[in-house]
Amino acid sequence: MKKFLCVLVLAAVFASAAQARILYWQGFDTLAEGDRDLAEAALADEFGADPRQWPEWLTDADALYAPTGHVDFVFIVRRPVHEPCGQYRFTIYGTVTPDLRRDKWGEFCGGEVTPIRVPGRDLPDLYVEYGRQEDANGVWQRKDQRMRWDNGQWFIVLRPESS
Repeated sequence: MKKFLCVLVLAAVFASAAQARILYWQGFDTLAEGDRDLAEAALADEFGADPRQWPEWLTDADALYAPTGHVDFVFIVRRPVHEPCGQYRFTIYGTVTPDLRRDKWGEFCGGEVTPIRVPGRDLPDLYVEYGRQEDANGVWQRKDQRMRWDNGQWFIVLRPESS
């Protein structure tokens, strides 16, 4: 009985530690090795391949694990940008594949991204706030969007209540 209780307590501790990692932006140094490599690669085009050479002001670069309906997570990297499209660029990576990698699902520009659990769907929707899109006249307009990954591409969710 004592062994059973010990195993149960350890399982609860590990589960709570895993839960603590999700839905909170965290620095690259707290990420799993493969995810840290992906996160650093997402910033390499702008800041170079060696994180030790990145500018000191680059403190807003971090990542988030968004839960799915499975044991795995969607992985989101947030990096600061200085572009009219928004304050951050979010690089979205999918769940871990059978060959132990994550596919890049795309990028969004905005001020914040929030994963939204959708009943009956394994993957969360992403609500991108404070995004900006350029109109036909070249003027940047705020455009918040709810996005859904389906059949290998992102779709804008127009009526979430019917999802």
